[in-house]
Amino acid sequence: MGKHNGRRSNFDRAGVAKLVAVGLFGVVTLSLAGYALAQDRTAPATTVAYSPMPIEMPTQAAAQTISVVGDSNTEVNSSDFSAGDIGDASWVSQLLGDGFTFGGGWADGGTTSGTQADNLAQLDQADITLIMTGTNDLGQGVAFADTRANIDRIVAKAPANRVILLAIPPRDTETRRTTEEHNADLQQLAQERGWEFFDGLTFLRAPEGGYIAGVSDDGVHLNREAQARYGQIIREHLAA
Repeated sequence: MGKHNGRRSNFDRAGVAKLVAVGLFGVVTLSLAGYALAQDRTAPATTVAYSPMPIEMPTQAAAQTISVVGDSNTEVNSSDFSAGDIGDASWVSQLLGDGFTFGGGWADGGTTSGTQADNLAQLDQADITLIMTGTNDLGQGVAFADTRANIDRIVAKAPANRVILLAIPPRDTETRRTTEEHNADLQQLAQERGWEFFDGLTFLRAPEGGYIAGVSDDGVHLNREAQARYGQIIREHLAA
């Protein structure tokens, strides 16, 4: 009976020792886990550098340079057309200051295409050359063969990426060779040379010929209101 109790006491002591060891292991494990968790919570967050993407601002389109040649319907109240002192009543003034700059030219009342070609100075290459000539050629009986040669001289002095021959306005009292015939010849010349022809004056032509009411004070020249409207039509055509 006594021996039996001794073995039991040894077993109990061994069991208690094992339980204590297991408990200590658990405490140590929990302590380490808690420490690691605390370290994770207190660790500083990783900082990621932010580099904003560059924003490209839209660039404003460069103004186009225009050269212009014509007669009184182009000069109007300009004090010095070739120097760029364009009158506010001229259709050309409607083009300048917003997208277009004046690159030179020549315009004077009563002049033919030959006089215009003679007086035009040599100009630098422009983006656009606008030519409206022929009213006085018709009035003075200049043959279109001479007119076309004069226009060639004008273009040689005013080179441009785009050359545009503009239709001339009507006359209430037509010449023997009419403005309609002259404009048809201008259109043909433009096709032959690889230029453009543009008629922006359809709004003021009467079906029976001449001007409609309210757009010309003398039957030859556009009045101020018609000049302003024509300038806007040209601007829209160039921007198209």
